Amino acid sequence: MKKVLRQAVRKTAKPNRKQKLLKRSRRKNGIKLTQKRRTIKLRKRPLRTIKLRKRLLRKVKKRLRRSRSLRSTPQAKRPPPLLHVPAVYKPLNVPHAPLVEPKPKLSVIVPILNEEKFLPLFLESVASYADEILIVDGGSTDDSINIINQWKNRANIRLFHMKQTGLPYSDDWNESVVRNFLVDQAIGDWIMAIDADEIMDDSFRDALPRLMAQKEADAISFPWVQFWMNPQTIRISAPNDEHWSVNKWFMWRNHMGIRYDDAKNHCKVHLFGRYMWEIPNRAEPISAFHYHYAFGSQVKANDNRRRDVDQYLGKSIGRIEYDIVTKPFTGKHPAVMDRYFAKKM
Repeated sequence: MKKVLRQAVRKTAKPNRKQKLLKRSRRKNGIKLTQKRRTIKLRKRPLRTIKLRKRLLRKVKKRLRRSRSLRSTPQAKRPPPLLHVPAVYKPLNVPHAPLVEPKPKLSVIVPILNEEKFLPLFLESVASYADEILIVDGGSTDDSINIINQWKNRANIRLFHMKQTGLPYSDDWNESVVRNFLVDQAIGDWIMAIDADEIMDDSFRDALPRLMAQKEADAISFPWVQFWMNPQTIRISAPNDEHWSVNKWFMWRNHMGIRYDDAKNHCKVHLFGRYMWEIPNRAEPISAFHYHYAFGSQVKANDNRRRDVDQYLGKSIGRIEYDIVTKPFTGKHPAVMDRYFAKKM
């Protein structure tokens, strides 16, 4: 910048020097300049030089401002150099986190009618493994509804009311309609149909994640152990009465069309008319204990099989269609029932 200023000063200074020399030569030669001409020249020359200097100063300031602005603005970062990518791409061996599948959920469905004796035991057992419990009450007149409402704070329970008419647990109560209603309400990945007087073995809770995670079977059956008149005796099948202590379909995969048939009483599950053994299934050795007849003559008042109980107690019942066959129970009761029996003894 100093060099530019010096050049500008030299350019403006050259005409003044020439005029000074001209003046000196005229004075030596005796030529006098008029006052008017001298004033004009004196006016014009300084103005021209001032204008030039101002113009040069403006240029200089402009350049200075430009250089300062360039210094103050941050310089753009250079992009990183391109990686050398081989012609044939080979993926890097980077470990990835495994994909976590959502945990399957279980919906338990159960219709009830005057089950105040079994409901506390049933809910204590089911609440330990079920994600939701769906209950349809057929018009209970005992303390069943109060017991369910007390348990709503401890378990995910949904209660529905469908008034039952006629004889309890008979063709008067359209059982398949009630059970299919519960199937439609279930949102779990698996459905478990278990009655209020049935308790699963304690090992079922630990085995449940494995059973719901498997992909081979769509229906699962369990040994159905039915006590008779006391908790130490099991009733087994007999000729003309072959439904005691057999395997029962308790669990199946939801949202695939498995429903109950149109039977009004003792309806069975099927898949579009196909029996459960015709679809992918498996049998688990985990027992489901049926305690309905484990208390002798103290069975609930709405029991449908009074003739069996009367026959066991030696009362006259007329013609006997089948024999009652039993055997001793050598297994272990669930912890819920052990605590109940300890209180009663």
